[in-house]
Amino acid sequence: MAKKKVAVLFGGVSADHNASLKTAYSVLNGIPKDIYEPMPIGITRAGRWLFYPGAYENILDGSWETDSDCCSCILSPDALHKGVVKILPDGSSSISRVDAIFPVLHGKYGEDGRIQGLCRMTGLPVIGNDMSSANITQDRKLTNIVLKDAGFDVADYMTLSRDEIDDIESAMEKVMKSFSFPLYVAATSCSSSIGAYRAENKEQLCEAIKTAFSHHPVIIIENELKGRIIECAIITRERAEDYIELGELVPDADTDSSEFVAATYDFVIPAALDSDMAQKVKEVAKSAFKVLSCRCYARIDLLLCEDKIYVRRVRGVPGLEDNNIFTRLMTNSSFEYSEMLDYLISSAIDKR
Repeated sequence: MAKKKVAVLFGGVSADHNASLKTAYSVLNGIPKDIYEPMPIGITRAGRWLFYPGAYENILDGSWETDSDCCSCILSPDALHKGVVKILPDGSSSISRVDAIFPVLHGKYGEDGRIQGLCRMTGLPVIGNDMSSANITQDRKLTNIVLKDAGFDVADYMTLSRDEIDDIESAMEKVMKSFSFPLYVAATSCSSSIGAYRAENKEQLCEAIKTAFSHHPVIIIENELKGRIIECAIITRERAEDYIELGELVPDADTDSSEFVAATYDFVIPAALDSDMAQKVKEVAKSAFKVLSCRCYARIDLLLCEDKIYVRRVRGVPGLEDNNIFTRLMTNSSFEYSEMLDYLISSAIDKR
C-alpha cells in the first residue's frame, strides 16, 4: 500500500516561532514512516514558505532555512491539483500531491484560524480545528463570551482596547474600580507565554497594560482565582470513542501560580480526583469542546474552585512535543507517541 503524504507546516511569523520548531521536530520524527511520508514545509519569520528536504535536527536551531536544497512553495487551491507547488530557482514549478495537511504552528497566524482557512481552501484534509473554532479558541475574549453564554463558569474579566491607552490613568482607574490586586494581564489573541503579566500594584499594572498592547490591540484583565489547576487533553473521532485524560499542575508552595505567568509545577498524572469529580470535570471539558465547535483535538485548562469548575482556556492547537502537557496526558494511558500521531492524521483523512 502506498504511503500517505502529509505536509507538515511549521515555523511561522508569530512570536511562538521557536515553539513551533520544537513541535515540528517531535512530530516529524514521531510520524510512523511505514504509513506516512512527511513533507516538511517551513515558514520563516519573514513569511517565506519553503519546502525543506533536509535533516530534522536542523529545524531545532533554525538552520533549516539556509539549506541549499530548500525551495519556495505554496499550497495549491486548485481542486484538480491538490498539493504543494514547488517553485524552483530557475522559475519552473512542479506539483507534489499530498493527502493531508498538518499545521503545527503556534500563536498568531498559526492558531487563530487564518492558516486553517487557507488550508481548507486546498480541499485537503487538515489535522486539527477548522477556521471558526480556531479563531474563537485563540481569542480569550471570544472564548469567554461563547462559554459564558452557554452557561459555563469563567473567571470575571475585563477587556481594554488599544485606544484606551491614550488615557492610561482612566484605563487603570476603570480596572481597579472593578478588580483588586493581584491582577493578570494578557493579550487576548496570543499564546499564554506571550504578552502575559501579573500585576500586584498600580505601577506594575501600568507596565503590564502597555506591554500587552504591544502584542495585540485588545487585552484581557482578570482577578486572581485560587484553586486546583486541572489539565484536560481531548481527542475525538467520528463514530469512535473519545479519549479524555486529566492531569493536575501542582505549584510550589511559595509560587504565585497563574496560567499566564511561568512558575514551577509538578505535573501529576492522573489528577488526584475521586471518580465522581473526575467524571464531572471530563463532562465539563467535553461540553466546552463541543460548544466551541472544536474537532479532532484540544487541550482544555480548568480550575477547581470550591464547588465550581472554571474553564480557563481552550487550546485548539496544543503543543505536540513528546514532553508537552497534551502529549504526556495522552501517552500516559491511551497511546504511544507515534500511535497518537497516526490516530490524529488518519482521523482527518478518513473523514474526507
